[in-house]
Amino acid sequence: FALFYIWNIYNEISTGQINLRDTIGIYCYMNVCVCLFNYVTQWEKTLQIIRFQNSVPLFKVLDSLDISAMIVWRAFIYGLLKIVFCPLIAYITLILYQRRSLSESQWTSVTTTKTMLPLIVSNQINNCFFGGLVLANLIFAAVNRKLHGIVKEANMLQSPVQMNLHKPYYRMRRFCELADLLDELARKYGFTASRSKNYLRFTDWSMVLSMLMNLLGITMGCYNQYLAIADHYINEEPFDLFLAIVLVVFLAVPFLELVMVARISNQTLVETRRTGELLQRFDLQHADARFKQVVNAFWLQVVTINY
Repeated sequence: FALFYIWNIYNEISTGQINLRDTIGIYCYMNVCVCLFNYVTQWEKTLQIIRFQNSVPLFKVLDSLDISAMIVWRAFIYGLLKIVFCPLIAYITLILYQRRSLSESQWTSVTTTKTMLPLIVSNQINNCFFGGLVLANLIFAAVNRKLHGIVKEANMLQSPVQMNLHKPYYRMRRFCELADLLDELARKYGFTASRSKNYLRFTDWSMVLSMLMNLLGITMGCYNQYLAIADHYINEEPFDLFLAIVLVVFLAVPFLELVMVARISNQTLVETRRTGELLQRFDLQHADARFKQVVNAFWLQVVTINY
């Protein structure tokens, strides 16, 4: 992979064939650099990543939570859009672009695959991080859903009607059961927050570099379109509207990926903040001592984890 693409880049630069107005070609070569950077940086972290992933009991945590079908469906849609539909849209638009811009003798399916491969490979680590965020958001949402039910029941047990209806022993036993549930939720919350933060250590530089390349590619594409429009009106050069539209759609894909990563990151932050808001809704005036201790410990954990 490295030899093939580096030789192509060197050959085009040395022969003067490289065209700075060819946005997709330059964007492809920028993603080659991302691929090589990912390979070098991830190679030394391979054993760390394997140990980290083996230490995460993901399915055990997911099985222990009551996750609604709506949340699962939303996570599935996010993953499908990011991992399947975005590359598919880019591939289709790339075929249309190259069939229009290249001659029949120059364009083949291999040409499209050669251009598309670095875009797919360079995005794999980002997809892993995106999937980790989706799973973290899924778990936080399930924890908050369970926590909301505990808040309602705990506050109801302290209402005047319930205090007159039930004996102190029953209320104490029920508060102990709720404390056990709350303690379990606190462990899952802390585990998910710490593991998802640690996972970022393996992907942080790749994420930053990939976002930088996407922003550079989008900026370069917009600038080249501006030059093409200016040449059309000033120098009366021909302007291919179809080619311009296809290029805009192609460049919209990395922008959409940036938006999706930002959106799922924001949703995850909202869920972590909602956990703190739900803990503040507890009425602890007539609660059991152990229940108060668990609520305060959970609240301290949420505050101290700088998610």
